[in-house]
Amino acid sequence: MSCLSFRMVYFNLVDLFMNIRSILPYFCLLVSLALAEIDSTAASHDPWFAYDKVLHFGVSCSIVLSTQYVLAEKMNVNENEAVPVGVICSLGNGIIKEIWDSRQPGGFISRRDLIVDIAGILVGIWIISL
Repeated sequence: MSCLSFRMVYFNLVDLFMNIRSILPYFCLLVSLALAEIDSTAASHDPWFAYDKVLHFGVSCSIVLSTQYVLAEKMNVNENEAVPVGVICSLGNGIIKEIWDSRQPGGFISRRDLIVDIAGILVGIWIISL
């Protein structure tokens, strides 16, 4: 794929993301509620303060920051267009990770992990805005 066609595809995706940016917080909330734990015993095996939560927070924040940096600084994309792409990448990573966890023996989708992912995304956006 040539650089020119890659940029065209990229800018079409950015236009799509910019249109959905206003509904992104509602989408995050909907995903969190839809993937919530149904079994109350799952919550007892998923404490709020655990090393797993630190990893979720750090990776989500890092994906937003690194994606925005690469797009804005290395590919000369407008910063306002780069941030939504980083958010979508980070949120997608968190959702895919939880789906992966649910398919492991004894695994489940953790709403708490998704909430911490969203917190990491918000901190990443905050850092970018400084």
